[in-house]
Amino acid sequence: MNASTKTNLVLDLTIFAAFLVIASPALTGNTIHEWLGVAFGAAIVTYLLFHWKWLVEVTTKFFQNFFSQSRLNYAVDLLFFLAMTAALLSGLMISKDVMSFLGIQLDVSRNWKTIHNLASDASVILLGIHFALHWKWLLANIGCYIVSPLASIFKPREQKPVVAMPLQTSKEK
Repeated sequence: MNASTKTNLVLDLTIFAAFLVIASPALTGNTIHEWLGVAFGAAIVTYLLFHWKWLVEVTTKFFQNFFSQSRLNYAVDLLFFLAMTAALLSGLMISKDVMSFLGIQLDVSRNWKTIHNLASDASVILLGIHFALHWKWLLANIGCYIVSPLASIFKPREQKPVVAMPLQTSKEK
């Protein structure tokens, strides 16, 4: 088992699930939506650090003769990062709970709400594209690291046949 692949899969699925929850503030309420957004920002930083080697490698070779799939992944991931950064920053600017908890009062502008909504919508679309580009990898690793281990738990084990031993009589002892 490749620990890096397992860690990457867990990180991807966790970020995806968190994103789906954050993308629906009606599901969580405003306070949880805002705090999950802050936590999501930390998760994105963790994700970038986990993929730093790939990021540096693709950045340095971006304009060279480099595999086009990596360029596409890079472009989608960069746009997703920019959209999420805009959503997080604009979210902080319109925050009612997080900023007041920190003792910061902001004058909420309608422009920040528009930016937040547009950036959030763009993030949803870009995350969908990101997952579509990695669909085969996801299915293979979900099958390997999640489905197979779960299936083995519920798989009936082979029963060894019981061989009856003849009983010894008192005369044979």
